[in-house]
Amino acid sequence: MNKWKAMMGSLALAGALVVPAVTLAQDDFVHTSMSRHHGSHFLEHMEEELGLTEGQVAQLKANREANRDVRKAQRDQMRELRKQLHEAIDSGADQGTLDELGAQLGKLHVAKMQEMQQMRQQFEVILTEEQKARLKQLKEERGGRRHFRRWKERDEE
Repeated sequence: MNKWKAMMGSLALAGALVVPAVTLAQDDFVHTSMSRHHGSHFLEHMEEELGLTEGQVAQLKANREANRDVRKAQRDQMRELRKQLHEAIDSGADQGTLDELGAQLGKLHVAKMQEMQQMRQQFEVILTEEQKARLKQLKEERGGRRHFRRWKERDEE
């Protein structure tokens, strides 16, 4: 009987810990606020590491500002589709509906990846040859970091 009580207590504790973790994992606010911080931090880091001029920094900020509305619209669409997908799953929707929502979400992910590639290209276009060489060096030195790892993988293709 004591083993049964211990097992049930463990399950209750595990359930109490899992529910908040799942809720936090699905919270888009945390992701988007971290992304906003990351963007400004990345720009400051690149300014320092590559020795960007004031004109280059202004151009990068202008590029980021010009793309802001597109990125926000993509985030909003993705958030809405994820919400619809969760609701469809919870309501027991048929597989066709789930596949359609999944396909729409996949298209948005592809569009986001294309937008990110375009932003990378805009970034690299404004760099001098010396700065491009320094960026390549940084990619090699810090290949394990996420934002450099992506560029390094593209260079290897």
